Amino acid sequence: MPYDPRGHPLPDAEFDRTTPSYTTKINDFNGVAGFFIPISVIHTLLPDLDGNEILITAVVHDPWWNETNNGTTVISFYRPGTRLRFLGGPSMVFKPRMLFTTYVAATNDDGTKYSPGPDRSQTQAPVDYMIDSSGIIRHRFLTPADPTVTFIRLRAELYDRNIKVQGSEDEQRAIRYLSPSNSYLQVTSSTETPRVGDFMLFRVNITQYVDFVYYHITSAGKLIFTNILPMDGSRQKTFDIGISRQMAPSAHILVYYVRYDGEIVADSMNFHVDTSSVTNHVNITVNRRKDFTGNTIEILAYTSPQSYVAFAGLGLVQTRLFPPGNHISSVMIYDELYSFDRYSTTSFQHTWYSDINIASNRVFFSSQSYGYDAGSTFNSTGMQIFTDVNIKAIPTTCNRYGLFQCTDGSCYPSQLKCNGILDCRDGSDEVNCNINITTVSQYKFTPLYLRLWPYWERELQLDFMWHQQFAYPDGRVQFRTTVPNTIATWVITALAVSRLTGFGVVNVPYIYEGTRQFFIKVEVPPIIRLGEQIGARVDVFNFQTYRIEALIILHASDNYRYVNIDRNGVVSSFAPKLTDGDHHVLVTLYPNEVRRLYLPFVAIVAGEVEVMIEGITGVSRDFFREVIKVNYEGVRNFYHTPTVLSLNNLPRQVNEYDITVPQHFILPIANTWDYVHGSATCEIFISGDVAGPYFLLGYDEWLNTDNLIQRTTAPSDSGIFDFAMMIYNLRYMLQGKY
Repeated sequence: MPYDPRGHPLPDAEFDRTTPSYTTKINDFNGVAGFFIPISVIHTLLPDLDGNEILITAVVHDPWWNETNNGTTVISFYRPGTRLRFLGGPSMVFKPRMLFTTYVAATNDDGTKYSPGPDRSQTQAPVDYMIDSSGIIRHRFLTPADPTVTFIRLRAELYDRNIKVQGSEDEQRAIRYLSPSNSYLQVTSSTETPRVGDFMLFRVNITQYVDFVYYHITSAGKLIFTNILPMDGSRQKTFDIGISRQMAPSAHILVYYVRYDGEIVADSMNFHVDTSSVTNHVNITVNRRKDFTGNTIEILAYTSPQSYVAFAGLGLVQTRLFPPGNHISSVMIYDELYSFDRYSTTSFQHTWYSDINIASNRVFFSSQSYGYDAGSTFNSTGMQIFTDVNIKAIPTTCNRYGLFQCTDGSCYPSQLKCNGILDCRDGSDEVNCNINITTVSQYKFTPLYLRLWPYWERELQLDFMWHQQFAYPDGRVQFRTTVPNTIATWVITALAVSRLTGFGVVNVPYIYEGTRQFFIKVEVPPIIRLGEQIGARVDVFNFQTYRIEALIILHASDNYRYVNIDRNGVVSSFAPKLTDGDHHVLVTLYPNEVRRLYLPFVAIVAGEVEVMIEGITGVSRDFFREVIKVNYEGVRNFYHTPTVLSLNNLPRQVNEYDITVPQHFILPIANTWDYVHGSATCEIFISGDVAGPYFLLGYDEWLNTDNLIQRTTAPSDSGIFDFAMMIYNLRYMLQGKY
């Protein structure tokens, strides 16, 4: 079910007398006013701001128009900080005399990158690293060959100007690979970014001489490639493999050999495959210089030739309502593709955030095996091994007592799983815990879609440029579109589908400010009475950086007249002074100012009347056109006359309709009329059966007593009528006519 904010209201802190509050007033201002609240005052009301929110409400009263409006905003407080995080989790596996590689991400609490700096390196730890613009530190070292070393503990601490940042440390532990004969194998790669169509270099290191080793390439539970690598009397061998599209987005290489005593020695590596070389790239450029008024823009997009490209423009606030937004991003695609490989371990990955819980991009790094023996190594690549050889180095006896098992064989109760504390010596009790990446997301802050309520319904209506077309043979897409006349910032996205290059999206959506420099908004009632005086409300907006003079014109028409206002604003209700022709109003607007005008007019004919109002300034012009339906005074009556037509003898038949409306409307010897002269209208409906198709009035409007016979009935009567209409519609459609 879609989320309904009405079912999850915010606490009414504004009218809660127990909540501490602070009030400040601004006596008089013109246009825009700013105010500030000292943080010392907030501390007196709420000493501990960490994890709390304050609600700010501004109430503005306009004495001239006698209007009172208000607006609210919510401010969340959290303690800023920086922390380090080991990619891959707290538990790893190392092999003696082999390289061990780990990655550490330096992030702020909101998920953004930790800013690099020349003096942000620490000098007290055994190994110092300077944090660069990537925010990722790679640490590689040669593991000790001492057989008594069974696990390694890594600890990362962040120092800013030689001062340790509190709460930034992280810890990772690695257990020694369990081999009864102390035989080890490791596969590494010097290719940092594998791409489709390129070759990837692998290196195999073994601790004893063997004739050959086996290796398999798997991806998404499928076996992509397999081969035998001869070692040629060496304990180190380098080979290459061509990267194909079937390996994307995540692949695994499994290397193993079988000793003479039956022991299986294995290792694996996970790597991310970059598909940028074969991906359908989509780029968007907005050309605003063909229409300086801002009414239209030209969209230029480039993609693979003959691709089918779809565009959409949504409001900026709407894309931030429900992270990761209402557009398809590369992060969403990777999440979906990686879900097909859920039964195996994947490469190291880290998501950077541009805002709270709004992912911007994701980086990937090759990861070594998580397997601590041959069986777990095979399972980590998504493969199952069937053999009579003992591939489990540690017996599993914890499940007999309802306990979980650590990698080293020790047991722990289920209450200690994912409790944030490394209870196992190897840290395996904190693996696969789905902990939030950002510290801010752990606070119970008000979501964005609740902060915007009740204004988010307007934001959900901000959309335009639903356009799709095929790309030209050169891969270019070019078209012009009309920008809605509203105050909004647009996020333009696109996706493309090609038979050759597949699916592609815009990596970074194009943000376009669509607010016009000058425009008008007009409000008029859609239905009025003949002789009723109407005041068209015209709002004039100036978003330029200088003062302008705008000319507002009510264009002349034979269907309405302008109402002249006498001195002191006095207007006669029954006999106003009317004039025809165009009427001009000159308005002076300062930068970022909005003026409201009222243009009074009265319709002099019944039926449909078109009202035309125009705003002209030096930079642009805006035109408003609306059709108003003018009805006569009194209660409207409806008369229904059914007539059956025979299509067989229709050329020889002359149909006569019994019109129930009399031709004479003047009653003899009476001051009242039977009906208003000229108000009679006729509507003709043609049906192929008793009721006809249900889309008689359109696909979006259902037939009922209100729109079919213009009679409002009780709920039960209306329900029975709708049910009967549905039965007749089904009978009509079953006859094969639709």
